[in-house]
Amino acid sequence: MQIKNLTLPVFFEFVELKTKVASVFPMLIGLLWSLYHYHQLNWINTLLFIFAVISFDMCTTAINNTMDYHKAVDLAYREEENVLGKHGLDFKEMVAIILTLLLISTFFSLILVWRTDLALLPLGMVCFLIGIFYTFGPMPLSRLPLGEFFSGITMGFGIFFLAVYIQSPSDFLSTAWILGNWQVTINWHVGETLKIFFMSIPLICLIANIMLANNLCDYEQDLRNHRFTLVYYIGMKGGILLYTVLSIVPWLMWLVYIMMGFLPSWALLGLFIFLPFTKNLMRFRKVQLKSQTFVNSIKNFVLFSGLYVLVLLVALWKK
Repeated sequence: MQIKNLTLPVFFEFVELKTKVASVFPMLIGLLWSLYHYHQLNWINTLLFIFAVISFDMCTTAINNTMDYHKAVDLAYREEENVLGKHGLDFKEMVAIILTLLLISTFFSLILVWRTDLALLPLGMVCFLIGIFYTFGPMPLSRLPLGEFFSGITMGFGIFFLAVYIQSPSDFLSTAWILGNWQVTINWHVGETLKIFFMSIPLICLIANIMLANNLCDYEQDLRNHRFTLVYYIGMKGGILLYTVLSIVPWLMWLVYIMMGFLPSWALLGLFIFLPFTKNLMRFRKVQLKSQTFVNSIKNFVLFSGLYVLVLLVALWKK
């Protein structure tokens, strides 16, 4: 295979820039929720968080593509479909890019820890470990029936929570150190953490659905490459049923948020988006093809997340 130079468009394909909406929307919604519900926004911490999250998200996607190429059993996939083989990219150069992105994310994350609270360090390390071992190692999470769960929780809840947390750590989880006695006091406001988890349930479901849709579309290819994802265990019919359930839950939660007063009553107007959302759902239920219908899972995530952002923006404007 002839090694080719890495161009910017190919780099964007390597890190799958178009899929970064899965991290941008939870981050944006978390920031707006912090403004709307807690009336707090620290711009410096927010910028540091954005740089850390985006660079790490690109890093994990790059690891995924590189490991898929390295472990591929299906040679046709390796040379014709994987971004490294298709564009003749140098494996060592791609590893160097991965390490660079990881260092950039680590740099901004450590500054954020210094500016907020040491409690952010273990929280961030957990997210880093899940992100790295999602596709790296002898038993990557993405090749097990755990991918949907970890991607949904880490990105749907984790990013949402951290986006709120960095604005005022003492309101959620903070530490107090007594160095002379080697004592650490942890103050954890469990109720506020659970509230943020509650508000992130739609994002957890829809991000998990993106992963599930990907696995449904790649089912035959995954078998050839010895990737035994959730679809392998529950079957295509079970996977489509789960995809449908995870698509409906966000709208049920939307109604609950309005009834409980977490969102204003006029947010019911957002239900008009349910029609195009349902059309995308039915298209995917009918055909599961990566080149044709996988994009519907991303469209539905963007539709619902865009509605979430719009309602919070208007609610802030009306205050």
